[in-house]
Amino acid sequence: MYDGPARGGTRGGRDQFNWNDVKNDKYRENYLGHSVKAATGRWQQGRDLFWYQKSGNTLGLDESLEELRKEREAVRQAELDQMNRALGLPPARPAPAVGGPA
Repeated sequence: MYDGPARGGTRGGRDQFNWNDVKNDKYRENYLGHSVKAATGRWQQGRDLFWYQKSGNTLGLDESLEELRKEREAVRQAELDQMNRALGLPPARPAPAVGGPA
């Protein structure tokens, strides 16, 4: 009764897929990730297409993120002091630093 698969040939698989084939494919826009994995054209020359995969440390963002956090905390504290002053309350004490003296 069973003579094998309904359609002959292979239906593709991980071992048969190649992004270089997608680059040359007429319908490459139909593949998810084609703009990064199978980039073609002048727009991608000399660009780091995988910038989002790098950790923040390699991009030098850890220091700037810490500075931004400190700046946000200072602004929040200043706004809280201004609000308390407008309400006639004493200025709020800053929250103790995490891991610092209590």
